[in-house]
Amino acid sequence: MPRPISASLRELLQRQESGEAVLFFVTLDHPDLAEPVRVVCDGVDYVWQGETWIGFPFDIELLSDGEGPPRAQMTIQNVDRSIGDTVRDLTGQISLRMEIVAASEFDQTVAPRVAIGTPPVEYSASNLRLANVSVDALQVTGDIVSYDYSQDTYPARRATQDRYPALFR
Repeated sequence: MPRPISASLRELLQRQESGEAVLFFVTLDHPDLAEPVRVVCDGVDYVWQGETWIGFPFDIELLSDGEGPPRAQMTIQNVDRSIGDTVRDLTGQISLRMEIVAASEFDQTVAPRVAIGTPPVEYSASNLRLANVSVDALQVTGDIVSYDYSQDTYPARRATQDRYPALFR
């Protein structure tokens, strides 16, 4: 299933030369975090959707649209080791949401950047998680994966007398 990107943004991005750039807004959440971590792939902070997004350069891929479950990869530079230490200390799944917005939808003359009106989200993917995280002195790398429904057993729970005694009266 293709993920929609507006025709105007697609046309701008497919030109040989374009002044348009896109911003990846990524939200990482975990029960052990006091509040979600919100980062934007830029060197400047942004205020969007009533939240402040920390400007931090990182590498991220768009999700695959192949036969299998959607997958991508994200790499963050482990500049001061605080990112790597934080991720290493988290146990369990780290949830992830990514959204892409055109940079032209923000006032580029102020810091932090603020939205001009209500920018449309060009691409959005939620209900994802960060898996297979590896941390070294230089970078933190993880796979972005979604839930693979094809791996569910059917039926997921069997109606046995031990589990549902009222059904067997």
